[in-house]
Amino acid sequence: MPFCILIASPVSNHQTIEVALRRSFRFILLLSIPVAFALAIYMQDKPVHAAGDTPSNGEQKALEAQGRDVLVIDGDTIMIDGVVADIAGIDAPELGQQCRHNGNFWDCGMSSAMQLRKYFAMAPFTVRCWPGDKEHSGKDDDFPIVECGIGERDVAAAMVSDGEALPIEGYSHRYDGLSEEADNAGIGIHGGDMIPPGEWRSGARLDGENGRCLFVPEGDSHYLGTLDPRYKDTTADRREFLCSDEQARSEGLSYAPLKK
Repeated sequence: MPFCILIASPVSNHQTIEVALRRSFRFILLLSIPVAFALAIYMQDKPVHAAGDTPSNGEQKALEAQGRDVLVIDGDTIMIDGVVADIAGIDAPELGQQCRHNGNFWDCGMSSAMQLRKYFAMAPFTVRCWPGDKEHSGKDDDFPIVECGIGERDVAAAMVSDGEALPIEGYSHRYDGLSEEADNAGIGIHGGDMIPPGEWRSGARLDGENGRCLFVPEGDSHYLGTLDPRYKDTTADRREFLCSDEQARSEGLSYAPLKK
């Protein structure tokens, strides 16, 4: 009986690979259809608006600006393109609030505001802000809240990590962890005595604190803060100082709009 050796043809191998690739492509295509459909349904429930767009249903719009164009009102409140908003997830010391470190008072509220201003002034990328989680914001009113980023940097997380603000309970586990780390290291407001901002707004003060109120009424329905360049020219009665932007809002005032 003759002895035969069978050698697989190279053409046969190429054909086998081609068939396998075709089957894989069809499988991936079939798998992508339900994924794309599910994504489309999800995006219908999560509307995204480009900066500057005005949503037709009245929803809060996304914002963006160069860092130098962001007006810092206090340590957790900003104005972008005429829109005033609170930075979501954090509560910074009020502008005129003082803290105590080694027996000495320092203007921790002003320090927080200046740190926030520095983040924006030195921003190497466009500042982008989008609507925050209203449900866990700790606020009952309809005032806008935003989460802001500078490139990959989360502004609120930076404020908490640098000891310039406290996290709002229930908003972000990440912020809670960063605050705990800052507290353990005694960074910023964690390095001494401080009245929680919410209690300070209600009138509580450290013993001996010379807390100042640094917002003033401006006109019939507006107010200004001392960090605003327009403050030096205001003709408002400075005996009627307001202690926080929350107080101003509760009295029916809105922040003075920029003139175009």
